[in-house]
This record gives sequence, C-alpha cells and structure tokens, in this order.
Amino acid sequence: MSEIIQSEIEDARVSVPVLSDLSDEYIFSLVCYKYFYNDGRLDRKDYFTCFADGKNDGGIDIVTTDEANEQVRFILIQGKMITEISNKQDFVDIFTKMNQTVRDFEELRTSQYNKKLKRIYKENLDSIIDKGPVFSLVLFTAAKPSKEQREKIQEKVDTTDELKNYEISIFYKDDIEEQIGNIKEPKQFVREGQIKISNEAGMIRYGDSGILVNISGLSLRDLYDKYRESGLFEQNFRYFIRNKRIDDNIKESLKNKRDIFWFMNNGIIIACEDFWPDGDNVKLFNFSIINGCQTATLIGEYKGKNEAVDFVLPCKIVKPPEGKVYEQFVSDIAESSNSQKPISDRDLKSNRVEQRSLQRQLMKSKPEIYLWIKRGEKLLPPAKKKQLHDWQCLTNELFGQIILSFHLQQPGTARNSTRTIFSSPSTYENIFVKRKYDELNIIELLKLNQYYTDFLNRKDFGDVAEESVGVNGRFIMLAIVGFMIKEKRGIIDAKRIASAEEWEREISKDEITGRLFVENLPDDFEAILDSLFYGIVAEIADFYKTREGEEKSVSNFFKSDQKYRDVILKRIVSRYYNTPMKKKELDRYLELFSS
Repeated sequence: MSEIIQSEIEDARVSVPVLSDLSDEYIFSLVCYKYFYNDGRLDRKDYFTCFADGKNDGGIDIVTTDEANEQVRFILIQGKMITEISNKQDFVDIFTKMNQTVRDFEELRTSQYNKKLKRIYKENLDSIIDKGPVFSLVLFTAAKPSKEQREKIQEKVDTTDELKNYEISIFYKDDIEEQIGNIKEPKQFVREGQIKISNEAGMIRYGDSGILVNISGLSLRDLYDKYRESGLFEQNFRYFIRNKRIDDNIKESLKNKRDIFWFMNNGIIIACEDFWPDGDNVKLFNFSIINGCQTATLIGEYKGKNEAVDFVLPCKIVKPPEGKVYEQFVSDIAESSNSQKPISDRDLKSNRVEQRSLQRQLMKSKPEIYLWIKRGEKLLPPAKKKQLHDWQCLTNELFGQIILSFHLQQPGTARNSTRTIFSSPSTYENIFVKRKYDELNIIELLKLNQYYTDFLNRKDFGDVAEESVGVNGRFIMLAIVGFMIKEKRGIIDAKRIASAEEWEREISKDEITGRLFVENLPDDFEAILDSLFYGIVAEIADFYKTREGEEKSVSNFFKSDQKYRDVILKRIVSRYYNTPMKKKELDRYLELFSS
C-alpha cells in the first residue's frame, strides 16, 4: 500500500473524529474524494452528505456533485484498495453494478438499498437536476497497472454498451499520489525550455509580445514528459478534466489523422515572461501552457499507432507588453481563450488584483488569516497550518459563500450555485470589489462560522430531519443570524416590510460593520450559541416536516434564495419575533452580539 495514501488515511481518522472507527477501505474513498473533488478538505459534513459505503450500497461509496465548470456533474464514486488487478472484466463489473443502481433509482426500485444511500443520492441529485447534469462514474484503486493494462481496461470499459451514456474515470495509485501532491504542494513555473517549430510555415509576429507558429507535436510531448509535474500547466488554472467525446476525437486524430491534425485542433497558448526564436526552436523563460492542457496531456500520454510520427499544431506564444503585470495579463488571456473545454470561473479569477489584495490584507491581520485563491497554492508550511485554528485557513470560494449568506442574505446561491460567486459580475463585485475591507468583521464572521462547525461536531442529533437540516443548513444558519443582528442594530425592521421586492431589498442591505460579538463574552457563550443554533435547527426541521408533501428533500428546501426569504425566514420571524416567549428567549441569545 502507498505510504502517501496510508498516511492520508491515518490523518483523516484522527482529524475527523466521526471516521475513527471506520476501516481503511472506507476512509480510502473519502481521502480520494477529499483531493479530487473537495479541494483538499474533509470534515463531518462530507461524511454525512456524501458517504454511503456499507451494506447494500449499490456499488457506490460516495455521491457528490460538481458545479464549478459549465457542465454540471452528478458524481458516483467507488473506491477499491486492491493493489493487484486480476482481469479487466472486474472493472466493467464495478461500473455496470453502479449503472444498475442508477437505473433502479430512475425507476424508483430502491427498497433493496440502504437508507443512507437513498438519502444522499436523492439530496445531491435534487440540488442539480434542473441543470441537466452529466452522470459521472468514478473508480479509485490502489493498484498501479502498466500502460498496456490501463489501455486494455479503458478500451473494455469504453466498448461496454451499458456504459455509453456515462462519463467514466479510473484513477490509479500514481494518479492519486500525484493529485495529493498537486493540492498539498504548489507547482512552479518552468524556468527554461524550448519547443521545436516548423520554419517552413512561417511566423506571424505581434510586435515584441507575441508570435504565432506551428510547433512539432513530438516536441510538445517532450515538454510534457519533462515538465508536466513541475509547472507546465501551472497557469492553466484547472485540473485535467476527462471528457470522453473530446478526448476520443483527439486520440482518433493522433491515431489516424496526424497529417491533418493542424486542421482538427485549436492548438495551444503558452504564456511566458520572455521568449526568443532560435533557429528551429523558440526558447521560453518562466513559462506555462495556459490553454490546451487537454491537447498537451493527451499528446503526452498517447501510446499506440503512429506515436513516433511527428505532426504540427498551431501555437501562440505570448509575453506581457511593457507596463502590463504578468499575472493579470495571463489571467485575462486565460479567461478569454479557454473555450474548447470551459474551466472554473473561480480559477479564472485567481490572479485578479482584488483577490491578491484581499489575500495580502488577511495575511497581515491579527491574528493572520490564510486565504487560498488558487488550487494547489502553498501559503504556509503544513506544520504551521496545524498550529492555527481552522477558521484561519479558507478558500476564496468559502469566503464568498459566507459573505453571500451572512451579509447579502443569499444562502441558496451560496449553497447550490457557488459558480455564481465568480461567474456573475454583480455577485462577484458585491463580494470582492465593492465591499470595504473590515478586518475585525471578517475575523469574527469566520469565528461564527467555526462555532457552527463546532456545534455540529458536538451535537448528537436524535432526529434525522434535525441532523439533515443541521448539516445542510450552514449557510441558512449564517443568513438567519445575520438577519437577527441587522434587526438588533436597527438596519432593518421586519415588522414594517411590505412587498416582496421591499423585503428582498431591505434584508440584503450590506451594512453590518465592525465586531459581531460583544467585547466581553461570558464564559458559557459557546453553550448559549449552541442553544441558539439548535433552536433554529429544530424550528426549521419541524417546519420542514409539515411541508414534506411539497419538498423533495431538505436539500431542495434550502435550494433557492426566494424560498429562504419568503418561506423559511418569514417562519423564523413569525416564531421568534411575534411570539412573546420566543422573543424573550431570542433577546437573551442576542446579548452575545454587539449593537
């Protein structure tokens, strides 16, 4: 077994207490999910909302979704800690079993499956079904077969009729280890290299800052072999996302159409700090492929017919014009040019000035906060990270979700449309551009979010509906507490809100500044907060039970901002502000928060 993977299993068992009694086989799947689909994070929420492994699980260990890219995905994961492969049919059997489970859920034949699978399958699918998701089947295995074995396995899976409608991915031991490394340790730019060009086709220059040339496919393969793990794709801002239709087209061109590959492919873009032509080559300095990761990866990994036959493909090589900042220049080009396979809007924003500025300001705060604005970014050594509180380390996506929920009162978007944080210009500006930096407010808001996490870790819910509301309702909770603080500070008056338009406009006023909590908190303030949190959870759970005929799941109940405003929040107002006993109870809780 891989030492890297085993170490991650042990770390997960210690850092996430609910996993302490699980076997290595179970935690293996969660570790893979952590690094491939959850930005290197794993906590109790993931165990509750994603993990279904056990008896009668239909061959599905984990259910999750991916909305970061233009094509939304419903992802079903199986993990196998096997280290040896007996035959390729075993892989087909794993995927066909998962396919049968999908068909059973589609046709409502689910009595044979365990309750947890039924709940998380339904809740995850309900959250994205209206977005036309692609169904993706994923297998993680600790085996490390040869390239020949992998190709035979992939061919067998690809030619199985029952699996034609799925996006199929298989990740082996070395893939898993590499991904763990990619998340934990940042890649660097390639300091220096060169690529062979075809001078016969000429060269188009754009001043001193760009050239358009035809490059050797085998030369690109050499770059891939040398630098794929040391910065070749550092500024591409994304993972290599497998897409069967596009991948198969490129492979077919490599196999049988090398003579017309130039016509079939959009080529690549290389960004660098400097370059210069040198005979049949172009020398490159501090460079990265910013468009064409898919093409370069498939060329680099291709093995088969005609693999030694050279061919040409178009390549644009660019450097920043005088006066342009390299990072911003690269970010702008990446955002405009990545069209063959859309990348995440979050990644496209990762080098924006406001992102870097916020990151620097938070690192200078007291205590310091580390904001990851780019996947794989290394802001501090792992040993130091362990010395910090969890709330001191977060991604810009989570930061956006918290601001969107608490200040802007849009918990549905924060939970179910995270892509909107970076793809919607108005939403992005409201979170990252227009807001004045407020160090104390940010610190205390992150602490509030952490207190809710601590509450979930401590609370043993005796009711399934309450647990589902608690775990799925983080952003609803932040929004409700934000509403209550606005009410206490006189920013809004719920009793005087009239029309729906006025209600929406008033509650979303972004006017909470400074500290959230009173300066001298009582010794038992966390117990008081827990009571507030649990009271809200229980209230929503009871309300949800009365609406089960209207709601497909708790996930669906929390899906939209409109339902939060017009249904959930108005219920909270009715109960806590219009019932004298509840109002008295609420006033005691709100003594924790500053006026």
